[in-house]
Amino acid sequence: MRNYFLYLFLFLTWWGRSQNFTLDGNISTPYEGKIYLWYGDKVDSTTVNNKEFHFQGNIAYPMKASLSVNRKFKETGFFILDKGDLSLDIAIENKRQVYIKSLNGSQTLNEVKNFLLFRTKSAKAANLPELLTARLEQIIRKDPKSQFAGMLLSELLTNRDISYKQAQRLYSLLDKNTQDKEDLQRIEVLLSAMSKTQVGSTFPDIELSTEKGTEKLSAVRKKLTLVNFTASDCIACVEADRQFGNLFKEYHRSHGFTIYSIYLDNDRNTWIDHLHREGIRWTSTIAPRKFKEETIQSLGIIDIPANFLLDEQGKIIAVNISPKGVHRILDPKAAALVPVPKKEKKGVKKTSPTKTSINNKNRKKK
Repeated sequence: MRNYFLYLFLFLTWWGRSQNFTLDGNISTPYEGKIYLWYGDKVDSTTVNNKEFHFQGNIAYPMKASLSVNRKFKETGFFILDKGDLSLDIAIENKRQVYIKSLNGSQTLNEVKNFLLFRTKSAKAANLPELLTARLEQIIRKDPKSQFAGMLLSELLTNRDISYKQAQRLYSLLDKNTQDKEDLQRIEVLLSAMSKTQVGSTFPDIELSTEKGTEKLSAVRKKLTLVNFTASDCIACVEADRQFGNLFKEYHRSHGFTIYSIYLDNDRNTWIDHLHREGIRWTSTIAPRKFKEETIQSLGIIDIPANFLLDEQGKIIAVNISPKGVHRILDPKAAALVPVPKKEKKGVKKTSPTKTSINNKNRKKK
């Protein structure tokens, strides 16, 4: 009898904390059939009627959710499921892919927008890491169970927006039992990598394949070395590479600046063609298994472009630094007067993604 009352108490406690949601959806493209809602360990379904659908249920905290048109395929239509009355506008392409066009009624989505707006407005602040840490700490303390908090922390770590110690503190505040498993794994991988690749740490002496053999980082390291993670079909990467390349031409001999590039390309011939077309003269290597490459995983690289700037002894002095930032270190006076030029060249497909990540669900993976 005592166990019965214990179970009843736990059930009522959970029920009291759970929160109702309703989700009304509108489909802008022709579609007939069922649509599935995935959230937590649950999957619910309903029939679309006149391009409209309705779901309702209970959640204990804001969590990741997705919509699909296939009971066996949930890797599509991601959003944050929140309490209250929500409305969605979606599109369905090829009777398979769901795209979220708009989401209304979500308090959590508003918090996401406010946080991203805050980060943009504070981008030039000297104490940006402290500002972001304080802002996210407020969000986590308000609801440590919310998967939205884990998503934001994962994003900050991916971009190296905060330090290792700041990340550790924020991570300790999360409720690990409720966070999305993929986000939690991502955070743990990044924390492990950050512990070995903080500013002031010695960067590992990596060795990868070049066009003619293999090359160790230590064999080409100069007074200032940029370890650059890139790809030939990533527009944002190529644009940054060209700016870094201009700095290489200008300061390689006079200031001892060099670049060690790691291309996340699976086609060797395409990679070599890219090197020749771009006229790249610094050490360039290839990681054909991309984000699954052991070296890439050990460094916590899950998004490109990414880079580490090293001193002559191989110690990290900056992470994910911009071409302008490198220019300031090499030649402060020149950097203040002349912006790093963008050199446009032909041959880069404009249909390629601007950025790539190991965890991009709705974008083309590298």
